[in-house]
Amino acid sequence: MTINVDGRTIEADPKRLLIAGYTGKDQESVKKHIDELKEIGVPAPPQIPMIYDLSTNLITTSPSISVIQESSSGEAEAIIMSVKGKWYLGLGSDHTDRELETVSIQKSKQVCSKPISTQFWSLDDVEDRWDDIEMRSWMVVDGVKKEYQAGKLGEFLNPKELLEIIEERGYSGENMVVFCGTLPIKSGEFIYGEAFSAELYDRLTDSKIQLNYQVHILTDAEVV
Repeated sequence: MTINVDGRTIEADPKRLLIAGYTGKDQESVKKHIDELKEIGVPAPPQIPMIYDLSTNLITTSPSISVIQESSSGEAEAIIMSVKGKWYLGLGSDHTDRELETVSIQKSKQVCSKPISTQFWSLDDVEDRWDDIEMRSWMVVDGVKKEYQAGKLGEFLNPKELLEIIEERGYSGENMVVFCGTLPIKSGEFIYGEAFSAELYDRLTDSKIQLNYQVHILTDAEVV
């Protein structure tokens, strides 16, 4: 996998994929996200934050992914990736099967590809302004782009805090990709569409990292 950092290309070979959930500093926002999931039958988590260990072959930079049914959706997340001991900040989507999520959150994540950006920033360069970096996402439904999420990375645990928790729980390793948590949905309801877009925006440098992908629904052989 090749990523771009400040005009340089870097070869990355992820060995572990971790999805961190319920990582908000503001417990009211965390509760709101848990309530969103409860509405579709997802039980409250046994601990906060949650760390889901997934297959690295889910990571993709492809402009499209395939899912079995319509009831899946993306979630914008800041991601941190370690490459040869150095950390980089990028953007990903924790695309999730919402129907399966009512049965098992980890399984619902494992069955969906995880699109990520090819553009990254050095985490060292932006860590001091992590809190101010903006993140937004949009769903495209019937050709109409609808704002889906909006907020700042300051709403989440900072990378050092999150990595300490990951190490304490025995998940740490080399060449990891960590999804750092998602924002509440603006409407409070999941939206399913044919495409998903997201961006990170560093207002200080007026630079962006963008992610866009199409969602292809496969023919379900079990539906007649």
